[in-house]
Amino acid sequence: MFLRIAIVLLAVGSAVPSSAKDLNILFLGNSYTARHDIAGLVEQILEEADPTADVQVQRVIYGGQNMFKHSTYYFSQSFIEQSTLTERAITQRIAAMREFLESDTPPNSEEWTQHWSSVGKTDVPFADIHRHITRAIKNHEALLVHNPKTEWDYVVLQSWRDVSEQPNQGYERYATKLARIVKAQGAEVILYMTSPETQNQNPVTQPYNIASAKRDTGVGLRMAKALRPKAVIPVPLAIKNIQTGNGEKPGTDLVFRYQNDGHPNQTCAFLVANLFYAAITEKSPEGLAFNSVTETKLKKGKDPDGGEPTVVFDDKVKAYLQQIAHESVLEFNRGSENKQ
Repeated sequence: MFLRIAIVLLAVGSAVPSSAKDLNILFLGNSYTARHDIAGLVEQILEEADPTADVQVQRVIYGGQNMFKHSTYYFSQSFIEQSTLTERAITQRIAAMREFLESDTPPNSEEWTQHWSSVGKTDVPFADIHRHITRAIKNHEALLVHNPKTEWDYVVLQSWRDVSEQPNQGYERYATKLARIVKAQGAEVILYMTSPETQNQNPVTQPYNIASAKRDTGVGLRMAKALRPKAVIPVPLAIKNIQTGNGEKPGTDLVFRYQNDGHPNQTCAFLVANLFYAAITEKSPEGLAFNSVTETKLKKGKDPDGGEPTVVFDDKVKAYLQQIAHESVLEFNRGSENKQ
């Protein structure tokens, strides 16, 4: 589902900016970007806050994949570079991907092994990504047919179970590689730290996997110092703050992932959208009317837990999550300044 969505949107493309209020944002990620259409929520909240803005978003999405595979095997940098990329370069990348499909062994087995070792995994089969390479080829073929030559303002690079404490490994290594390409194109980087290991599926009376939250936040701070991105979306810090009670009684009744699905739920998506707003604009989302999120993957018209696809947040929960989003961004940015 998510890969089909990516192809349609790549074929349609985005308009070339025509005014100072136009904002073009490219999202590279997986289902943590696709579910609830995070890109669309970011577009919605930014345009609500500034009705004169015209925000255009494009998504390059491969289910379950990270920046290592985006950059090394799917050549997602082609879409970052689309305003300057030649047809010859696109054709060469298609040819390289077709060669990848001819083997069950990665072209650089040492890099493949090193990457998975850095995030605590072994014996990950290369053949498992053949279907994604095939989809990436189709996406590049679509770009050959219609390249909108969009010049990006921001490019979002999503983490996913690939954050390593080891310097220059995992997400840090490959997001940095892509960030350099983003900057060479004259755009700014947004690091979207998804933090799947910290998302509780039941109410908690104490922080859930606080070690992962601290690790992901620490790596985000390290990357912020090195890359000077436009923004970092500090999901692990925000969820930790909620779970710790943010200085009040520990624990929370809020849950951030489904019981019957390993993905973030509508509450998490709402928090993420508000984090994007606070991080990009350096303003609080408090007071904005945005108050609902709809699940995009349904079973018999229901979300994975059997609930209604659209959750409308009451004023109390909405205001709380807006406040946490703003405070967490401010806290992260203070930590980033202290690391300069």
